[in-house]
Amino acid sequence: MALKDLVKQVIPHGICEYSVRRHDYMRLGVNAYQASWIALSLRQYHSLCEARLNLLPRPILSALRTCVDAGANAGNWTQALLDRFNPERIIAVECEPRLVGPLKARFAALPFVAVVDTALAESAGTAKFHQLRHPAGSSLLKPRAEVTKEFEANSWDVIGMVEVRKISYDQLVADEDEISILKLDIQGAELGVLASSREGLRKTKSILTEVTFTSHYENDAGFPELHQLMASKGFGLYRLSPPYHRGGRILYADALYIREDTLQGLAPGR
Repeated sequence: MALKDLVKQVIPHGICEYSVRRHDYMRLGVNAYQASWIALSLRQYHSLCEARLNLLPRPILSALRTCVDAGANAGNWTQALLDRFNPERIIAVECEPRLVGPLKARFAALPFVAVVDTALAESAGTAKFHQLRHPAGSSLLKPRAEVTKEFEANSWDVIGMVEVRKISYDQLVADEDEISILKLDIQGAELGVLASSREGLRKTKSILTEVTFTSHYENDAGFPELHQLMASKGFGLYRLSPPYHRGGRILYADALYIREDTLQGLAPGR
C-alpha cells in the first residue's frame, strides 16, 4: 500500500478518536477550549479511563468534596483524579506493606491527601492479610487456588501472611461531611465494608467498586449479592465498565453506583 493511501485511512480514524476523547472530556464538565487541548494526549485519556473516572457524571465531578481511595495500591487512581479534577480532600487507604511506603512518598507534598495504613473492613481490629506475589491481588480473604489459571502465571501465589490493622468505613469517614466518591478495590472484601456501614454511606454520593462474576477469594461476594445490597442501601447502578478477561471467562468489571436521589435527577447524557 502506498504511503499516501495509508495516510488517507489513518488520519480520519485518528480524527474520529480525538473527537471521541474531546466529547468525553466535555461530558465530564471540561470546557470546550481545555477539552480540545487535553484530548490531544492519548496517555492522559487512557489514565482517565483506567481509573474509571469517565463513568462518573458531571454533577458529581464538578463539586468534589472528600474522595476515598480504598485499596489505593500505587496511587494511580488518586493521581488520575488529581490530574484532571479538584477534590478538596482524598483519603487513600492501603495496608499492603510493600505499597504503603511508596504511596506515602508519592503524595507527601500534598497535605490534602491522607494516606491511611490500614485495611478497610467490616469492623475495627486486626486481621491476617494474604500477600500475593502481585501486590494488587493481596487480600484479607484467602485466594481460591482454582482461579489461578485465569491470571498471569505465578501472580496469584501467596508469598506471605502479615497482621494488619482494620477500620470500618463509618470510622474512617466519621469526621467528613460528605464523600463525593468512594472507590473500592479491596479484593473481595467490598460486601463486608458496605453491609456494615450506616452513617458513612448516608453521606456518600457515589461508589465506584470492583464487581466479580467469578469467585476469586473464599467467602467473597459476586455481582448479584453486591447489587442487591447496594439497592437496599439506596444506591442505583449508573454505569458498568467493559469486563475483564484473558480470553477465558469474564472475571470482573467496575461498577458505578449513585445515590437514588441523585441518580433520578440526572438528565440523559449527563
